Amino acid sequence: MNLVRRLWRRLMEIGAYEGEPNEQAGKRRIVIGYMFFGQLRWLFSLDSFSQGTTVVGWTDVAAASISLLSLFVLRVRPSWFTAIMNLLLFTQIAEVLVQTVALGGIIRAEGLMLFGMLSVIGALIVFSARGAFLWFLGYLVSLVLAVVLPEYIEPLYQVEGSAAGIAFVAASVAAFLFFGMAYFVRQRDRFQQESDDLLHNILPDEIATRLKTDTSMIADDFPQASVLFADVVGFTPMSTTMTPPELVGLLNDVFSKFDEFVEELGLEKIKTIGDEYMVAAGVPVPRDDHAEAIAELALRIRDHMAETTFNGHRLEMRIGIHSGPVVAGIIGTHKFAYDLWGDTVNTASRMESGGIPGAIQATPTTHELLSGNGYAFEPRGTIEVKGKGHMNTWLLVGRN
Repeated sequence: MNLVRRLWRRLMEIGAYEGEPNEQAGKRRIVIGYMFFGQLRWLFSLDSFSQGTTVVGWTDVAAASISLLSLFVLRVRPSWFTAIMNLLLFTQIAEVLVQTVALGGIIRAEGLMLFGMLSVIGALIVFSARGAFLWFLGYLVSLVLAVVLPEYIEPLYQVEGSAAGIAFVAASVAAFLFFGMAYFVRQRDRFQQESDDLLHNILPDEIATRLKTDTSMIADDFPQASVLFADVVGFTPMSTTMTPPELVGLLNDVFSKFDEFVEELGLEKIKTIGDEYMVAAGVPVPRDDHAEAIAELALRIRDHMAETTFNGHRLEMRIGIHSGPVVAGIIGTHKFAYDLWGDTVNTASRMESGGIPGAIQATPTTHELLSGNGYAFEPRGTIEVKGKGHMNTWLLVGRN
């Protein structure tokens, strides 16, 4: 059984190439499967030869040979995939048309023309709808010829169609139709899942679900939430000495770890702006421990940055946190994002920009929420906060 699986996998890799898109690989494997099972024509040809219908047998031999040869050509010339597919589709239609005329018409040929439908399904799988439509027209033309030509050409063989033969053809075509439709359903489901995953990666799960089911504006008020801003100290001058890949790679390393912390704590990453990172707790789902959750994130970020070097660089973060009411929602229809607004957001940003490298600065509101819940603070004193005047701030140093 393992040998069969290995051989099947090797067969499915025929015509594969480096960088092949997943969608193209799926189409290629379906075509390979079609060519492989097309070798059953050798058995059909033996049956035809035994019954004396040699023309039918030789058309099976020709079609099977073309299918087998196409398999070898695809192996050495993957770029010829489209041409190979067109040849296979033409062969399929021509084969059943010749056999139908030779046997005296559609009924006497036991509905062999139904096999021509496989070319239309195959074209739908591999080509665009427009390309498949051309093959559909080709199949309709072959049907007309299958009806008209026997009126003018004497059949080569005197045979009578049987119900069993028609049933076999119908079952074979139905099986191919089933697997063809199953392919389209899987493709649809996969694309839908990828779309959903992308949407949920951009937006909170609750908001993504609402956006798919409700076209009205999303704007919510949260009376109690906490917001964190974190910024890399001295990043702008340091970035002038780095190449673009180094710059983006460093930020990716830093913020990817922050993303892990956010996910572990059940928080909501709002956005990154340059080297600034913004997170909220208590949105889009309210939580009573929003201040504790944001404090835990702040401590993890501070400790992680103190213990880690990034490409030889030791980085420090300024971190600011504040708690209060916020408005959350989505604005616009192009490149939209879930965002927060309000004085709480502005104040949290001021706590970061006016903070101390390597420290976590908090407002009196956040200090009051946390000081009685196992968190230790040191008073920083009064500082000038843009738009707020003088404010007494605190530095979160850890847990009691």
